[in-house]
Amino acid sequence: MGPATLYTEPGPTWDTLLSDIASARQEVLLENYILLDGVAAEALLQALRQAQQQGAAIRIHVDGAGSYEMSDQLRQQLAAIGTLRIYHPLRWRSLFFEFRSRFMQRTHRRFILIDQCIGWTGGMAIEDPWWKESEQPFRDTMIRLQGQVVVQMRTTFFTLWEQKPSLHPKRQRPVQPNQIRVIPHRARRLSCFRKTLLHRIGRAQNRAWMATAYFIPPRRLRRALIRAAQRGVDVRLLLPGPHLHDHPSVRFASRRYYAQLLRHGVKIYEYQPSFQHAKTFLFDQDYCMVGTPNLDRWSFLWNHEVAVDMHHAGIYQQLQNDFEKGFQQSLAITLQGWKSRPLWSRFLEYFFGIFDRAF
Repeated sequence: MGPATLYTEPGPTWDTLLSDIASARQEVLLENYILLDGVAAEALLQALRQAQQQGAAIRIHVDGAGSYEMSDQLRQQLAAIGTLRIYHPLRWRSLFFEFRSRFMQRTHRRFILIDQCIGWTGGMAIEDPWWKESEQPFRDTMIRLQGQVVVQMRTTFFTLWEQKPSLHPKRQRPVQPNQIRVIPHRARRLSCFRKTLLHRIGRAQNRAWMATAYFIPPRRLRRALIRAAQRGVDVRLLLPGPHLHDHPSVRFASRRYYAQLLRHGVKIYEYQPSFQHAKTFLFDQDYCMVGTPNLDRWSFLWNHEVAVDMHHAGIYQQLQNDFEKGFQQSLAITLQGWKSRPLWSRFLEYFFGIFDRAF
């Protein structure tokens, strides 16, 4: 395997990831928004136990909201394997007295770091809808990395584990040819990811393709997408359709922005086979990003996130192929078709759109 390998199918993703974890000899650092009981969690436990038997130190960091339904049994099993920490557990005190500082702040990051030499990130959660043998596994993307970028990922992991201040500058130089770097985002701070995303859209000359699970675009992002389309850039959004969507209200809220974007030339596709959960971005013929942020206010304001920014021809081509396959399996939303949508759909979009600032 090279220094960067893209995984878009659940079978190869899980097989390689679990093999990497089970081969660990020094340490496994795992952070995920969702880690819940099921077949996927059992497979993870088995791989972690094997790593532990080989002398690896295990650290597991999960979010208190995303993993709220984790059973006591699974919690005890994880704690028996290594050090388990719950980031900002849901408590009544936090709701009333620490709403902005703890209750709303979440770690939405996905990290799996093995022996300081292999690093994984992307959108996949440790839950059965992502499992390789699920009847209709969610559409997602993970990237496996080796080399100096893993050191950056490890440093970023410990910023939350040890509650360190961010060690990354707010401004980063443009990524160079064949360079791969980590773009972190700390909750309630200026986002390097958002700045990089807006910069990429603003500089795009022929292509800006974006896949996200939740789409509640702030005004600056909408304006950037419209301006890019108006100057002739092929702007496409790959979004979830209704099938298996875990938050239908968010989908209806996001659809209130369709008309404005479609009128100005932005192309919108709704994925049909299952839930589109990947967070991937493709620009021109050179740049791509894979990570955990969605295009919504939660990711931009309240979540800790991470993305990998790349100038990498091989990963770019793989992502392009994956996007094209996703577009073929999607319903293309046209302005004419949008105007003729049912009345009930219009009502739900208007109703949930009232609350879109909560998303």
